[in-house]
Amino acid sequence: MQGRISACVLLAYRTPMRAVEQLVPRGLELVTRDEWAFWNVVASRIEAMRPSGLPAWCGLSYTHVAYRLYVHSTSTSTPVEGLFFARSDADNALIATTGNWLSDFRFHHSQIEFDATNEDVNLKVYNPEALAELHATPSTGAIPSSIVSPCFSSHDEAAHFLKYRPLGLAPGPKALRLVEVFRDETAWQETPLTVRTARFPFLEKFGLHELELATQVAPIDYRWRLGNRIALNT
Repeated sequence: MQGRISACVLLAYRTPMRAVEQLVPRGLELVTRDEWAFWNVVASRIEAMRPSGLPAWCGLSYTHVAYRLYVHSTSTSTPVEGLFFARSDADNALIATTGNWLSDFRFHHSQIEFDATNEDVNLKVYNPEALAELHATPSTGAIPSSIVSPCFSSHDEAAHFLKYRPLGLAPGPKALRLVEVFRDETAWQETPLTVRTARFPFLEKFGLHELELATQVAPIDYRWRLGNRIALNT
């Protein structure tokens, strides 16, 4: 599949490991630092999603909000790190339905308002099970210094540890299912965000969550490959 990410924000939250370990299926373990695990929340506008090789007018466009945990495999011969999807919201009903057939993203059809410019970022998700609201401002100057973390001594250390992992992981009975992302890494550009308001009740269900990083990603072409698997150890 191919398409273009025309708008995107990434938020990383720390949370007590014990609060979320029950969400991760057997075969995966949380990526942790001391007693902390980490959420990766993404809001993105995807344009012209379609099978590779087809023209853009054949594609579907939609907004996707996803809640992922940083994980690594424990049952494969080669260690693999990626993201485990606990929930996704999409504002396109067809994507929400077919996405659950083709992936492990756990889609729900939701009304979403998302606008991300160089001056302002605003997000609202209208779903009784997972309301969400975000208001932030891109930081064109110095990196915001307001985030105080028990896990990291600097923004650079947090950014390195929590670097976005472009790989979705979901263990099955005999194999680890992969959703692989391919992009031009030289075109990947993140701008720090100053978060004014952020509320994610889906995360609140699992207790404490504290912001570690918030960035806006510049528009970029994407390719997704579904279907590859890594055999689990028996």
